[in-house]
Amino acid sequence: LAIAIAQLSTGSQARSDRLTNSHLSGLPAFLVADGGAHSGMMIPPYAAAALAGENRALAAPASVHTVSTCAGQEDHISMGVTAARNAIDAVENAIDIVAIEILCATQAVEFHRPLRASTGTEKVLSLVRQRVAFRQSDEEMYPDMLAIRQLIRQGDIYRALTPLIFADTAEGETA
Repeated sequence: LAIAIAQLSTGSQARSDRLTNSHLSGLPAFLVADGGAHSGMMIPPYAAAALAGENRALAAPASVHTVSTCAGQEDHISMGVTAARNAIDAVENAIDIVAIEILCATQAVEFHRPLRASTGTEKVLSLVRQRVAFRQSDEEMYPDMLAIRQLIRQGDIYRALTPLIFADTAEGETA
């Protein structure tokens, strides 16, 4: 589980970085119109990179840390509890990483207006904009990242996208 989460985390972090890189995205540097005076979305991908790095470390097999115990009667301990705790920590980090990607992606979409994104993207953008305004200058980032984190943790984004994800599924069936 922790390995899968590490992979998801690394991909999400990379997308945040690419969105904020004007050379790759073609968008204003750090997703703010006046990039010379404002750092815009420069810092969130740093946080995502640190958390993704931590998730890669958490993905290392806990079993390599086994020790002898019980007066030498047990020579191999599974370290299952450690692995489970690492996976829980990785999930929490991944939520923050994905929240940062959503923060950057919703900012990026606005630079393509009046064009419209996919139905799912527009739904997520609408949810985010109920709590997080388009950023035109530097402000404290934490409240915006926390607001998006809460949308993820509370299942709001999942519920908004579920009808689209399962649109082709017959009633009562699961994909």
